[in-house]
Amino acid sequence: MSRRTMVAVGALVVVLVALVVGLTDRSDTARHDPARSLLLGPRESFAAAQGPFLPVFGGTELALYIIAGLAFVLSGAVAWRSRPHDLTGVLLVAAGLLWLVGGLRRSGDPVAFTVGVTVTNLYLPLLMQVVLGFPTGRLTHRPERTLVAAAWVAATVGVVAEWMFFDPRAVDTPHPSTSVNLLLIRHDPTVADAVQVTVGTVAVLLTVLLVVAVIIRFTRETAAYRAGFAPLGVAGAVAGVATIAILSVAVSPAGSPYAWILNLRYPAAALFPLAVVVGLVRYRLARAAVTDVMVDIGEAPLDAGFVDSLRRAVRDPGLQLWTYRDGTYVDADGTVAALPRDSATHAYAILERSGVPVAALVYDATLETQPELLASLRGAATLALDHDRLQRELREQLDEVRRSRERIVTAGDVQRKRLERYLHDGTQQRLVAASILLRRAQRSDDLLQTRRLIGDCAAEIDASLRELREVARGVYPPMLAERGLAVALKSMAERAPIPVRVDDRLAGRVSKRIELAAHLIAAESVTNAVKHSGATSVLITLETHDETLVLTVRDDGCGGATTRPGGGIDGLADRASALGGALMLDSPRGRGTTLSVVLPLAPP
Repeated sequence: MSRRTMVAVGALVVVLVALVVGLTDRSDTARHDPARSLLLGPRESFAAAQGPFLPVFGGTELALYIIAGLAFVLSGAVAWRSRPHDLTGVLLVAAGLLWLVGGLRRSGDPVAFTVGVTVTNLYLPLLMQVVLGFPTGRLTHRPERTLVAAAWVAATVGVVAEWMFFDPRAVDTPHPSTSVNLLLIRHDPTVADAVQVTVGTVAVLLTVLLVVAVIIRFTRETAAYRAGFAPLGVAGAVAGVATIAILSVAVSPAGSPYAWILNLRYPAAALFPLAVVVGLVRYRLARAAVTDVMVDIGEAPLDAGFVDSLRRAVRDPGLQLWTYRDGTYVDADGTVAALPRDSATHAYAILERSGVPVAALVYDATLETQPELLASLRGAATLALDHDRLQRELREQLDEVRRSRERIVTAGDVQRKRLERYLHDGTQQRLVAASILLRRAQRSDDLLQTRRLIGDCAAEIDASLRELREVARGVYPPMLAERGLAVALKSMAERAPIPVRVDDRLAGRVSKRIELAAHLIAAESVTNAVKHSGATSVLITLETHDETLVLTVRDDGCGGATTRPGGGIDGLADRASALGGALMLDSPRGRGTTLSVVLPLAPP
């Protein structure tokens, strides 16, 4: 409902209220005039005037009448503004305006009086459509449209026919009428009674059919529909009972209904806008409940009552949240489920992440008429799925970190043992031999033998120094610290047992931690190619791309390399991951192995 429309409706309401109040005849004769009884046909009006409970119009009844009409308009405006694509708000506003126009019946002006009696019942077909078309106000079935069309005929043709042969001034009553009926053709009590009884019977029949239709639909629809329709259903039931009680006068012998039955007209009619307000409040509370569920997601994981919380929030016990796995949707038990594509009672929404389906939300079709609530529902489900995914990924990352730490500790232990064994079996033995040679030279009296022993000792010490340099080069190659990664790799390539070529595309040096990691990974990859793949050549490529160092090691071996827990390649992946990088392995059998490492140049 746009601002301009709201202003126009408000202005029209002000004009109608002013006309009703200004044209109301407040004379004693008009206050007792049966023909001017609001919301009643001629037969009901004059039947009430025959008994001891004479309806006397006053300021209180006028105020109640106007308040009821304003309730229709205001509640309709609220519904129209909050749900502009539905007809419910429009219908209620129109019903309220027609209700107010009917107040002109209290006027002493013949034209105003005739207009008032003509539109007396025109609001009823609109309210019938609101009930049958709940929650959108649109009629989707032919019996419903037929019933509403019959109500329009009864409210227009039937009402006009009632007054065509009825002159209120010619009826003998304790308080004669002074109202001028411009619809009158001729006063014929016999024809008038027959028409009024027929119209009254049709009105009662239509009311009964409406109640039956509502009961049938209420029992057949889903729980979500029943929860939303309940306030309007109660209002319709009360109004229907009141209408039957009032209209029953038209098909019974002349008598006087009790005053409290006549007074039911206003509260029964006012229940409709009240029911709309209650429905809107329940709708707001449902959205608030969904919001509470979203707030409590951290305390209620996806598999611990979250779906039940959503069901309670939107009053849809059949709501389902299916996850998407391997091209199909599965329910909470892991059973493959089919989306209700052609269902009249259920609808679904696909929840996506980056254009890829991750889940499906299956809900009552009546929620389609509440787009804001449905959006909140989808938002809560999406948030829960993301929350569950992040928790799962965090657990997986923590598990991987724990396994990585175990592998790093194990690899460190292995390296320490290998270093200890290398020093014990190599350098230590040579130093022991040098020590023995020195002691022998110390005890020798032969100068030539002493010189020979000292020479042998020096040779052992030189060999020990060479071995220590090799060990030091494996820990942190001096060439790497002095000349950079590319030169260190070329130096390593010269000592390799197979041809190794280094393709250096670096513009300059990178940080020492990145150089060391890349050198160790390349050296280990070359060693694996020599020992396990039977390669005859290796190509090492160095380049930078998007603030990262890309190291690629390709060999022409037998391929078939895999990453296994605790293996050498797994250790290389851990080293890359520790620096925020990643390792990719491509090793098809018979076509060599390509190992690519991406290391960020900036600290992670």
